[in-house]
Amino acid sequence: MGMLKRIRTADRSHPADQFLHQGDHVHALVPAQGGLHPFTLLLIGVVALAGIVLTVDLPWVQISLISTTVFATVAVLSMSRYRLLALTDADIVVMRTRALRPAKPVELLERIERIEPFGIRGSGWGQIVVGSEKLWVHRRYHGQLDDADTRLAAAPRRLRSASSTAYRGTRAKKKIRNVGGRHR
Repeated sequence: MGMLKRIRTADRSHPADQFLHQGDHVHALVPAQGGLHPFTLLLIGVVALAGIVLTVDLPWVQISLISTTVFATVAVLSMSRYRLLALTDADIVVMRTRALRPAKPVELLERIERIEPFGIRGSGWGQIVVGSEKLWVHRRYHGQLDDADTRLAAAPRRLRSASSTAYRGTRAKKKIRNVGGRHR
């Protein structure tokens, strides 16, 4: 029974496949987070807990600390943007995900041609720039980003833009086809 279950889940494609082109060869799927540093919530919680413990005799201070912590937590969570990056041969496919399901994309945001290395800044949570967005990537995925940078440096320039050129050509055809409106 266990083996049958494993085989069935292995046959399934990844949910990100619906946002990729037919010929795309995905080297890595990397979850990322935009907005404030991911440890911001931890810092807010530690400061609030220390303040609550230190002000045991002042309940009005504790109430204000708790309400401020709740407000700050909601603000940080609402400012966070969750992304899944599919690293293909020549492009980065950026997909939007939800906070509790970072591996299941819900929307295709953009497809960006890879012309520059990521240049990870930071150690635990490294910051990269994808398009015009700054994203935080966990250390666990830094190796995959380094491998993508190595492949980018090794690829000839004409191969780097082949996938992106095909995408732009298809996109232009769709725009021309839809110029007349929906109802003909």
